[in-house]
Amino acid sequence: MRIRVGTALFVFASVAVFTATQAPPVPPAAAAAATAEWRHYHRDLAGTRYSPLDVITPANVASLAVAWHWKSDNFSAPPEYKNESTPLMIGGTLYFTTGSSRWVIAADAATGATRWTWRLDESDRAAAAPRRDAGRGVSYWTNGTEERIFTVTPGFRLVALDARTGRPVSTFGRDGVVDLKSLLGVEVDAKTAAIGNSSPPLVFEDLVVIGPALEVGTRPPSYKNVPGRILAVDARTGALKWRFNTIPQKGEEGYETWEAGSAEYTGNAGAWAPLSLDEKRGYLYLPLEAATGDYYGGHRLGANLFSSTLACLDVRTGRRLWHFQTVHHDIWDWDNPTAPILADVTIDGQPREIVVQLTKQSFAYVLDRVTGKPIWPIAERPVPASDVPGERAAATQPFPSKPRAYDRQGVTADDLIDFTPELRAEALKLIADGRLRMGAFFAPPSLADAPDGTKGTLSLPGNLGGTNWEHGAFDPETGMLYVGSWTNPTVHALIKDTQRSDMNYVGGGGRLPNVRGLPIIKPPYSRITAINLRTGEHAWMVANGNTPAAIANNPALKGLTIAPTGAQTRPVLLATKTLLFTADGYRGEATLRALDKATGARVWEGALPGSASSSPMTYMVNGRQFVLLWTSQQASGQPSELVAFAIPQPRAGRDDGASVR
Repeated sequence: MRIRVGTALFVFASVAVFTATQAPPVPPAAAAAATAEWRHYHRDLAGTRYSPLDVITPANVASLAVAWHWKSDNFSAPPEYKNESTPLMIGGTLYFTTGSSRWVIAADAATGATRWTWRLDESDRAAAAPRRDAGRGVSYWTNGTEERIFTVTPGFRLVALDARTGRPVSTFGRDGVVDLKSLLGVEVDAKTAAIGNSSPPLVFEDLVVIGPALEVGTRPPSYKNVPGRILAVDARTGALKWRFNTIPQKGEEGYETWEAGSAEYTGNAGAWAPLSLDEKRGYLYLPLEAATGDYYGGHRLGANLFSSTLACLDVRTGRRLWHFQTVHHDIWDWDNPTAPILADVTIDGQPREIVVQLTKQSFAYVLDRVTGKPIWPIAERPVPASDVPGERAAATQPFPSKPRAYDRQGVTADDLIDFTPELRAEALKLIADGRLRMGAFFAPPSLADAPDGTKGTLSLPGNLGGTNWEHGAFDPETGMLYVGSWTNPTVHALIKDTQRSDMNYVGGGGRLPNVRGLPIIKPPYSRITAINLRTGEHAWMVANGNTPAAIANNPALKGLTIAPTGAQTRPVLLATKTLLFTADGYRGEATLRALDKATGARVWEGALPGSASSSPMTYMVNGRQFVLLWTSQQASGQPSELVAFAIPQPRAGRDDGASVR
């Protein structure tokens, strides 16, 4: 049935009925529930993406099979092919988002049967939103009696839903809705302001903390934009509790890093990746993005704090405690793309509480999470200057001594395709004929029509990483961090586009060449790296997946035997007590794999109905462990579907080995 209340559209199926999570009167039961559930986007607020479940092991993983599907065909027009959300599983119910209008779904965790659905009809406001997709999920709050699901709409509204029924909570905001645009502290157009959200809010105690996501900044219409301020509201009422200016205003620390008053009009510097929290201390960690103008900073000269920064706040007050800028004056779109990972490890015989920020530039910055000081030395090294008129690149950038970079950085002739001498020669000729600069690491973007005749700079990693939103996974028992990355260069070529922007220069003028349909750089094209956080050393690295068919079957490679190149996409990861689950990533091979955590060797692989578009998650219900992820197959017109794997159950009353899924 459908019930319209105000502007909200409710669609009810069989309504979920389950017991609210209580303050733990019986610690063992609470601990068991916590082990079985997946209560946050990365399972915990520390961002580990690790589960201690061990029902699925190397000994039985070969029996893993599809248990059920949940299809999104009816929840988006046009169909959605890239759902990046991670479901939550609490009390036997899954909660997730789907579709361009961000339907919120509750489903039975054992069967996938829908319990309730909800969406908000935002009309024109949604059409103008910069993030018109399913988002990456929802958040959960309880006071021991009430249970709420929090979601942020494409139009940047925060909504509180009753977790049992899917109905908006009438006592929160206005009929369950808070207009986040009204809380920014700057005047913006409610319909057209290009600010939204892509990651679920962080919920702690009675606070809901929202990190905004803004328009992608390749060709912004103006050097003036909405600032990406961090907002915290009361989980019970929706009232604003605090606001943090990621671009400092006059009188605030960091304002001096914006020359000529550019902090007054520059925007972005939001937190589109998930946030993390040290629950013991109440320390909130913000992975902040670049400022307006991803590739040109002539309108915002200076270091530009707190853009492209890992910032630590007091979650209860919003007061900044410390910060570490990962890119000074970012002109590469090297946002901090992942939730900071919090870990307790022993280093040099001493217990250390650390935070790890994975980056698009393939560095893992490891800091003391209380003080912000580096665990291993981080040196400010000179980097190339810019010759773009009006631009002034930072003179130095931070280079960690440990861990070493987990993917390639910078492009030289040695990085180009080398299957045969002829292919290498063709690659060099393409670069010479295209008049591309082969950039050293941190080489700044150049003009598409530079005075020296060059047409852009070949940059590695590119603007998509390295690492991106797919995150990593940390095993607290072994101290091992697993990181996926994509060796994907970008041609940075700046152009004037007075018809679309008032900026001096915008990006988008370059095109990456290929060699007879093959990538211009040599493989692996993507990889998974294991890093021992107790020592800062790499433990192993494997290519992410197999060699794509388009490469393996390329006529230029006929008769050659080549090692697996890895997929041309970023891997998705999940660590459990027993295995590392992974898949190629969006548009990669439709395969789910389980790896040996100690070596990276493949233990098992199974077919998916499409390529993975989300990271896997896991939970246990009724004694059965499930592994879930979203898949899709755009080429065949198959929209996103949620796929659940589990070990088949023995068929009741039979002893012949028959089983049911």
